[in-house]
Amino acid sequence: MMLRATHLATIALLAVSATAAATPEAPPPVGIPRAFHLPARTDVVLDNGLRLTMVPMGAVPKVTITVVVRTGSIDEGAHNGLADFAGEYLKEGAGQRSAAAIAAATADMGGSLGVAMGSDQSTLSLDVLAEHAPAAIALLADVVRRPSLPATELERLRRFAARAVAVARSEPSSIASSTFSHALWGAHPYGRGLPSDADVAAYTLADVKGYVESNFGAARTHVYVAGLYDAAAVENAVRAAFGDWASGPKPTIHVPTGTRQRRVILIERHHAPQSTIVIGQPAIDPSQPDYVPLSVATTLLGGGLLSRLDQDLRETRGWTYGVDAHNAPNYRASAWTVSADVTTAHTTQSVAAILRAIRRLSTQPPPADELRLTQNYRAGAFVIGAAGRAGLLRQLAFLDLHGLPDDWLADYGAHVLAVTPAEVSAVFARRLPDDAMTIVVLGDTAQFERSLRALPELAAGTTWTKVGAATPRRRARHPH
Repeated sequence: MMLRATHLATIALLAVSATAAATPEAPPPVGIPRAFHLPARTDVVLDNGLRLTMVPMGAVPKVTITVVVRTGSIDEGAHNGLADFAGEYLKEGAGQRSAAAIAAATADMGGSLGVAMGSDQSTLSLDVLAEHAPAAIALLADVVRRPSLPATELERLRRFAARAVAVARSEPSSIASSTFSHALWGAHPYGRGLPSDADVAAYTLADVKGYVESNFGAARTHVYVAGLYDAAAVENAVRAAFGDWASGPKPTIHVPTGTRQRRVILIERHHAPQSTIVIGQPAIDPSQPDYVPLSVATTLLGGGLLSRLDQDLRETRGWTYGVDAHNAPNYRASAWTVSADVTTAHTTQSVAAILRAIRRLSTQPPPADELRLTQNYRAGAFVIGAAGRAGLLRQLAFLDLHGLPDDWLADYGAHVLAVTPAEVSAVFARRLPDDAMTIVVLGDTAQFERSLRALPELAAGTTWTKVGAATPRRRARHPH
């Protein structure tokens, strides 16, 4: 009888559970995103021009140290890909330490060395226990000032670079997005191609040394420190490690013009089960007053699972796993793009849907409740991203690259929430004209070329180009 009673109770519980599952509770209301409060910062400028920014934050005895140098692929000259190659070489030893000794030393401090070479900025970073902050600063100074660049590692690093390039050449998204970047920026470093096998094979130790010596210097360098630390000890360590460094050159200012015209570039990839689409044009950078409204509008269009294009092409039609729309800024230039991998059979319909969605947003302000969801997402994601040490330092480096004041960061969330539906529509109409869109489509063109050429949106004034699956262009890299 006890077993039977237990069995009946279980049945009753399952019935209640099934009823609850059939009638789920309403989700809690969406709250207002928290405001972002920029911690107080201390800025110091050394006599040689090097800048130091210290930000006390957190309750954990750790510190993040980031050294940002205003150089990257913008300064490669004729040596295509040399910046990335030099970045890998920097990890091969510095000062009196070998690569293994650097790895051991940083591990003892509780972290590991990170090196990232971008288009406009190159970043070296360490996240260590607070007590090791002065030692970590000294180690980073060795890496940027006194890299060993051992000749014994040249061939190995060449092989590594060649493999990385070969992998990029095999990826449809890399081919399409890189071709798009080249179409926008042409011969400017932002649009240069991946290095060829011949480029990689031609790198010499003299090239690497020349790049580092010509482009690394105090005037281009900013040291950022965030966490719990002894401020006096950190400043003294920076002065001791960097104070006698030569100023070197000022940052390179080379702003591209960008190409704006309606054109379609088809890239043949026989028997591809999917087509890769990239649509966009040059756009505004963060120094422009309507950058934030454009960012909000772009997120509403295709910046997440709740965006219009994701809901349409992914959730409703099932043509793609996802759509990505973003405005990626370099110094005084940015590339606004919408990209997606779609089923080959729906390539033309997908291009048409994206173009219609862009035009609709430029002519019809979005409903206030739809805009509010996007604003909450943008403001909340920003606060979360900037809440940690590394995230905050990335934001500060972003401000400094684009010449923005601290209140741009402090007021970012408020500016996002203040965007109106009319501003969303107006910024799209003003900044993204229909006749300036470049469209790159990679796939089995026999399956969609005829219907794509017949699209009314592309019928007049469109320039068409068709190429084979050529060597991809380098995907633009951005600090933010």
